[in-house]
Amino acid sequence: MRSRRGDRGSVTVELALALPAAVAVLALALGAVRAAGEGAAVDAAALAAARAAVVVDDADAQAVARRVGGPRVSVEIVRADGWVAVTVEAPSRWPWPPRTAVIALPDQP
Repeated sequence: MRSRRGDRGSVTVELALALPAAVAVLALALGAVRAAGEGAAVDAAALAAARAAVVVDDADAQAVARRVGGPRVSVEIVRADGWVAVTVEAPSRWPWPPRTAVIALPDQP
């Protein structure tokens, strides 16, 4: 029968190897959730600004986009051929390109 002395410390080693991996997976999951939240905020800002641009002037629609998407968003409103198109872009806190959303609606209430 084999002695258990050879197994001493194995749980500590396994924990030391597994804990950093678990923390890394948790950090990636939280980052993905936050990135999805940023994208949803930009989409919501573009939709709110497009709806507002149909009934109010461009400055008020831009204010709506900033109220919904945050002060860091940039807003572009283009009116052409009976349509209003709103592009909202927000810088990402992650090392990838900024989030962008474009919404177009008929330019009539």
